[in-house]
Amino acid sequence: MIFESIQPEVAVTKPLFPLPLVLFPGGRLPLQIFEARYLDMVGQCMRDGEHFIVTMSRAEGFADLGCEVSIRDFDQLSNGLLGILAVGERKQQLFNPRQRDDGLWLADSADLPLESSGEVPVEHLGLVELLKSLQVHPAVRGLYSEIDYTDASEVGARLTELLPLDNEMKQSFFEMQNPINRLSELEVEVTKLQIQGRGA
Repeated sequence: MIFESIQPEVAVTKPLFPLPLVLFPGGRLPLQIFEARYLDMVGQCMRDGEHFIVTMSRAEGFADLGCEVSIRDFDQLSNGLLGILAVGERKQQLFNPRQRDDGLWLADSADLPLESSGEVPVEHLGLVELLKSLQVHPAVRGLYSEIDYTDASEVGARLTELLPLDNEMKQSFFEMQNPINRLSELEVEVTKLQIQGRGA
């Protein structure tokens, strides 16, 4: 089931960071910040303890469901840029997007309901092993300190973030409310990737 658009009773205005990726709650996203509008945004979020929203960018615009993130760590990188670690907190529905003079996008946002969860079914344990194998990849190693491999929601979220899938497909998985259905869809896509790999 996909989230239905809801009109929020209480909406809060938050800054947006459109990116060509999909981030779930619990996801960890290292970012290098260099544009003035985002440096200002990060500075304000850090001063005021506020959050911003990562949303998937499109050729025109961006998705209207995104993930609110907090800044967990920051550092001045060797290349002189500001590095931050953004961590996904909650799924957000976006309303009334508008752009400031400096180019920063803002939107009213409302929390989406938490999705139900449960244990990974036996028929999807192969996805757990796949996720464990991805965890040792040099590009992923150390990104996640802990993953609950028994939790269907977390396994599906981390695989969606890490697998080389089309971003629109990842967004459709993000919008699913049922984590078991997400795992079933991921099984289909993993099989396709395996077939493509054998044919390469």
